[in-house]
Amino acid sequence: MLGSSNKFDPNTDIPDLSGKVFVVTGGSAGIGYGISAHILQHNCQKLYLLGKKQHHLDEAAEGLKHHMQVNVFAQHHLAMTLLPKLIATPDSRLCLQSSDLHRAAPSDIKFADLEEINQDIGPTYLYNRTKLAQVLLVRALYRRKQQGQLGMQPGKGPWINATHPGGVRTDQQEQAIDAYGTLGKVGVAVIRPFMKDPIDQGCRPILFAATSDTIKEENIDGSYIVPDCKVTEASSQALDEDLQEKLWALTEKILKGKLGSGAGQ
Repeated sequence: MLGSSNKFDPNTDIPDLSGKVFVVTGGSAGIGYGISAHILQHNCQKLYLLGKKQHHLDEAAEGLKHHMQVNVFAQHHLAMTLLPKLIATPDSRLCLQSSDLHRAAPSDIKFADLEEINQDIGPTYLYNRTKLAQVLLVRALYRRKQQGQLGMQPGKGPWINATHPGGVRTDQQEQAIDAYGTLGKVGVAVIRPFMKDPIDQGCRPILFAATSDTIKEENIDGSYIVPDCKVTEASSQALDEDLQEKLWALTEKILKGKLGSGAGQ
Protein backbone atom coordinates (compact mmCIF):
# COMPACT_ATOMS: atom_id res chain seq x y z
CA MET A 1 0.00 0.00 0.00
CA LEU A 2 2.97 2.29 -0.46
CA GLY A 3 1.35 4.20 -3.27
CA SER A 4 -2.19 4.40 -1.91
CA SER A 5 -3.91 7.73 -1.49
CA ASN A 6 -6.25 8.70 1.30
CA LYS A 7 -9.62 10.27 0.52
CA PHE A 8 -10.08 11.47 4.08
CA ASP A 9 -8.48 14.91 4.26
CA PRO A 10 -8.14 16.01 7.90
CA ASN A 11 -7.80 19.62 6.81
CA THR A 12 -11.37 19.64 5.49
CA ASP A 13 -13.09 16.45 6.70
CA ILE A 14 -12.57 16.56 10.46
CA PRO A 15 -15.78 17.98 11.94
CA ASP A 16 -15.85 20.72 14.54
CA LEU A 17 -14.46 19.19 17.74
CA SER A 18 -15.81 21.74 20.20
CA GLY A 19 -16.42 20.18 23.60
CA LYS A 20 -14.39 17.06 22.81
CA VAL A 21 -11.37 15.87 24.78
CA PHE A 22 -8.56 13.81 23.23
CA VAL A 23 -5.75 11.74 24.74
CA VAL A 24 -2.86 11.01 22.36
CA THR A 25 0.12 8.81 23.18
CA GLY A 26 3.42 9.66 21.52
CA GLY A 27 2.04 12.96 20.33
CA SER A 28 5.32 14.86 20.17
CA ALA A 29 6.71 13.34 16.96
CA GLY A 30 5.82 11.53 13.75
CA ILE A 31 2.27 10.24 13.31
CA GLY A 32 1.35 11.24 16.86
CA TYR A 33 2.44 14.81 16.18
CA GLY A 34 0.33 14.86 13.01
CA ILE A 35 -2.68 13.61 14.96
CA SER A 36 -2.21 16.28 17.62
CA ALA A 37 -1.65 19.10 15.15
CA HIS A 38 -4.81 18.34 13.18
CA ILE A 39 -6.95 17.92 16.29
CA LEU A 40 -5.81 21.29 17.62
CA GLN A 41 -6.84 22.94 14.35
CA HIS A 42 -10.46 21.85 14.82
CA ASN A 43 -11.41 23.44 18.14
CA CYS A 44 -11.07 20.54 20.57
CA GLN A 45 -11.74 21.43 24.19
CA LYS A 46 -8.63 19.69 25.54
CA LEU A 47 -5.76 17.61 24.22
CA TYR A 48 -3.61 15.50 26.53
CA LEU A 49 -0.27 14.22 25.22
CA LEU A 50 1.14 11.19 27.02
CA GLY A 51 4.68 9.88 26.73
CA LYS A 52 7.99 9.35 28.44
CA LYS A 53 11.59 9.97 27.59
CA GLN A 54 13.51 6.91 26.49
CA HIS A 55 15.64 6.68 29.64
CA HIS A 56 12.50 6.76 31.76
CA LEU A 57 11.03 3.94 29.71
CA ASP A 58 14.20 1.94 30.16
CA GLU A 59 14.10 2.49 33.91
CA ALA A 60 10.46 1.42 34.11
CA ALA A 61 10.78 -1.68 31.94
CA GLU A 62 11.17 -4.02 34.92
CA GLY A 63 11.85 -7.15 32.97
CA LEU A 64 9.59 -6.42 30.00
CA LYS A 65 10.69 -6.06 26.41
CA HIS A 66 10.44 -2.37 25.48
CA HIS A 67 8.25 -2.94 22.40
CA MET A 68 5.59 -4.89 24.28
CA GLN A 69 5.75 -2.67 27.34
CA VAL A 70 5.12 0.58 25.46
CA ASN A 71 3.00 -0.52 22.51
CA VAL A 72 0.84 -3.16 24.17
CA PHE A 73 0.78 -3.39 27.97
CA ALA A 74 0.85 0.36 28.62
CA GLN A 75 -1.75 0.96 25.90
CA HIS A 76 -4.05 -1.67 27.39
CA HIS A 77 -3.65 -0.23 30.88
CA LEU A 78 -4.48 3.25 29.60
CA ALA A 79 -7.51 1.96 27.69
CA MET A 80 -8.87 0.13 30.73
CA THR A 81 -8.25 3.17 32.94
CA LEU A 82 -10.16 5.43 30.55
CA LEU A 83 -12.89 2.91 29.72
CA PRO A 84 -15.46 4.10 32.31
CA LYS A 85 -15.12 7.67 31.04
CA LEU A 86 -15.33 6.49 27.43
CA ILE A 87 -18.49 4.51 28.19
CA ALA A 88 -20.06 7.57 29.82
CA THR A 89 -19.18 9.82 26.87
CA PRO A 90 -21.49 9.69 23.82
CA ASP A 91 -19.76 8.86 20.53
CA SER A 92 -16.41 8.21 22.23
CA ARG A 93 -13.59 6.54 20.33
CA LEU A 94 -10.74 4.19 21.22
CA CYS A 95 -8.17 3.85 18.43
CA LEU A 96 -4.95 1.85 18.35
CA GLN A 97 -2.27 2.53 15.75
CA SER A 98 -1.36 -0.85 14.33
CA SER A 99 0.25 -1.56 10.96
CA ASP A 100 0.07 -4.00 8.09
CA LEU A 101 3.36 -5.29 9.48
CA HIS A 102 1.14 -7.29 11.83
CA ARG A 103 0.79 -9.66 8.87
CA ALA A 104 4.52 -10.39 9.12
CA ALA A 105 4.55 -11.33 12.80
CA PRO A 106 6.07 -14.74 13.67
CA SER A 107 3.60 -17.54 12.99
CA ASP A 108 4.45 -19.40 16.20
CA ILE A 109 3.38 -16.66 18.63
CA LYS A 110 1.46 -18.06 21.58
CA PHE A 111 1.49 -15.20 24.13
CA ALA A 112 1.85 -17.98 26.68
CA ASP A 113 4.00 -16.31 29.33
CA LEU A 114 6.50 -13.60 30.18
CA GLU A 115 9.40 -15.82 29.17
CA GLU A 116 8.08 -15.95 25.62
CA ILE A 117 7.56 -12.18 25.57
CA ASN A 118 11.17 -11.59 26.59
CA GLN A 119 12.72 -13.89 24.00
CA ASP A 120 15.03 -12.06 21.59
CA ILE A 121 13.38 -12.56 18.20
CA GLY A 122 15.09 -9.59 16.56
CA PRO A 123 13.91 -5.97 16.23
CA THR A 124 11.75 -6.51 13.16
CA TYR A 125 9.78 -9.41 14.61
CA LEU A 126 9.54 -7.64 17.97
CA TYR A 127 7.92 -4.65 16.28
CA ASN A 128 5.64 -6.74 14.08
CA ARG A 129 4.51 -8.73 17.11
CA THR A 130 3.38 -5.56 18.88
CA LYS A 131 1.36 -4.52 15.84
CA LEU A 132 -0.31 -7.93 15.82
CA ALA A 133 -0.98 -7.60 19.55
CA GLN A 134 -2.74 -4.28 19.07
CA VAL A 135 -5.23 -5.79 16.62
CA LEU A 136 -5.72 -8.80 18.89
CA LEU A 137 -6.58 -6.56 21.86
CA VAL A 138 -8.95 -4.43 19.78
CA ARG A 139 -10.80 -7.57 18.72
CA ALA A 140 -10.85 -8.96 22.26
CA LEU A 141 -12.23 -5.72 23.70
CA TYR A 142 -14.80 -5.44 20.89
CA ARG A 143 -16.01 -8.97 21.58
CA ARG A 144 -16.52 -8.06 25.24
CA LYS A 145 -18.51 -5.05 24.09
CA GLN A 146 -20.74 -7.22 21.90
CA GLN A 147 -21.32 -9.47 24.90
CA GLY A 148 -22.24 -6.52 27.13
CA GLN A 149 -19.20 -6.93 29.37
CA LEU A 150 -17.13 -4.30 31.20
CA GLY A 151 -20.12 -1.95 31.21
CA MET A 152 -20.14 -1.60 27.43
CA GLN A 153 -23.17 -1.97 25.14
CA PRO A 154 -23.28 -2.94 21.45
CA GLY A 155 -24.02 -0.02 19.15
CA LYS A 156 -22.79 2.57 21.63
CA GLY A 157 -19.43 4.17 22.37
CA PRO A 158 -16.63 3.66 22.62
CA TRP A 159 -16.16 2.79 18.97
CA ILE A 160 -13.07 0.58 19.03
CA ASN A 161 -10.82 0.27 15.99
CA ALA A 162 -7.25 -0.42 14.88
CA THR A 163 -5.68 1.45 11.99
CA HIS A 164 -2.87 1.09 9.47
CA PRO A 165 -1.12 4.35 8.50
CA GLY A 166 0.14 3.17 5.11
CA GLY A 167 3.78 3.22 4.15
CA VAL A 168 5.19 6.15 6.10
CA ARG A 169 8.58 7.37 7.25
CA THR A 170 8.94 6.39 10.90
CA ASP A 171 11.60 5.44 13.43
CA GLN A 172 11.10 1.84 12.34
CA GLN A 173 13.35 2.48 9.35
CA GLU A 174 16.09 3.72 11.68
CA GLN A 175 15.68 0.54 13.71
CA ALA A 176 16.27 -1.45 10.54
CA ILE A 177 19.56 0.39 10.01
CA ASP A 178 20.61 -0.28 13.60
CA ALA A 179 19.68 -3.94 13.33
CA TYR A 180 21.03 -4.77 9.89
CA GLY A 181 23.80 -2.25 9.34
CA THR A 182 24.75 -1.61 5.72
CA LEU A 183 22.08 -3.95 4.38
CA GLY A 184 19.42 -2.15 6.37
CA LYS A 185 20.74 1.24 5.27
CA VAL A 186 20.58 0.24 1.61
CA GLY A 187 17.06 -1.13 2.01
CA VAL A 188 15.82 2.01 3.72
CA ALA A 189 17.44 4.21 1.07
CA VAL A 190 15.55 2.30 -1.63
CA ILE A 191 12.08 2.49 -0.07
CA ARG A 192 12.21 5.87 1.70
CA PRO A 193 11.42 7.96 -1.43
CA PHE A 194 8.13 6.06 -1.69
CA MET A 195 7.20 6.57 1.96
CA LYS A 196 4.55 9.09 2.98
CA ASP A 197 5.02 11.99 5.35
CA PRO A 198 3.75 10.75 8.74
CA ILE A 199 2.48 14.19 9.73
CA ASP A 200 0.49 14.87 6.56
CA GLN A 201 -0.48 11.37 5.39
CA GLY A 202 0.26 8.69 7.99
CA CYS A 203 -2.10 10.17 10.58
CA ARG A 204 -5.15 10.16 8.31
CA PRO A 205 -6.60 6.67 8.95
CA ILE A 206 -6.51 7.09 12.72
CA LEU A 207 -7.91 10.63 12.52
CA PHE A 208 -10.76 9.19 10.45
CA ALA A 209 -11.35 6.56 13.14
CA ALA A 210 -11.13 9.12 15.94
CA THR A 211 -13.19 11.98 14.49
CA SER A 212 -15.35 11.05 11.50
CA ASP A 213 -19.13 10.83 11.92
CA THR A 214 -18.99 7.94 9.44
CA ILE A 215 -17.67 5.63 12.17
CA LYS A 216 -20.91 5.85 14.14
CA GLU A 217 -23.21 6.19 11.12
CA GLU A 218 -21.87 3.00 9.51
CA ASN A 219 -21.21 1.19 12.80
CA ILE A 220 -17.50 0.74 12.09
CA ASP A 221 -16.49 -1.06 15.25
CA GLY A 222 -13.88 -3.68 16.10
CA SER A 223 -12.47 -3.07 12.64
CA TYR A 224 -9.13 -2.65 10.90
CA ILE A 225 -9.00 0.59 8.91
CA VAL A 226 -6.45 1.29 6.18
CA PRO A 227 -5.79 4.32 3.94
CA ASP A 228 -8.70 5.54 1.81
CA CYS A 229 -10.86 4.99 4.89
CA LYS A 230 -11.33 1.36 3.96
CA VAL A 231 -12.30 -1.34 6.42
CA THR A 232 -10.36 -4.45 5.52
CA GLU A 233 -9.82 -7.82 7.12
CA ALA A 234 -6.83 -8.21 9.39
CA SER A 235 -4.65 -11.31 9.16
CA SER A 236 -6.06 -14.71 10.10
CA GLN A 237 -3.62 -14.67 13.01
CA ALA A 238 -5.10 -11.38 14.26
CA LEU A 239 -8.62 -12.83 13.98
CA ASP A 240 -7.75 -15.93 16.01
CA GLU A 241 -10.03 -15.67 19.05
CA ASP A 242 -7.96 -18.13 21.06
CA LEU A 243 -4.84 -16.02 20.52
CA GLN A 244 -6.79 -12.87 21.39
CA GLU A 245 -7.85 -14.36 24.71
CA LYS A 246 -4.37 -15.64 25.52
CA LEU A 247 -2.92 -12.17 24.98
CA TRP A 248 -5.71 -10.57 27.02
CA ALA A 249 -5.10 -12.95 29.92
CA LEU A 250 -1.32 -12.49 29.79
CA THR A 251 -1.63 -8.71 29.60
CA GLU A 252 -3.88 -8.58 32.65
CA LYS A 253 -1.62 -10.96 34.56
CA ILE A 254 1.46 -8.86 33.84
CA LEU A 255 -0.27 -5.58 34.68
CA LYS A 256 -1.61 -6.93 37.96
CA GLY A 257 1.82 -8.27 38.82
CA LYS A 258 3.47 -4.91 38.14
CA LEU A 259 0.75 -2.51 39.26
CA GLY A 260 -1.31 -4.44 41.79
CA SER A 261 -4.73 -6.02 41.86
CA GLY A 262 -6.46 -2.84 40.72
CA ALA A 263 -4.84 -2.99 37.26
CA GLY A 264 -6.66 -4.51 34.33
CA GLN A 265 -10.25 -5.63 34.06
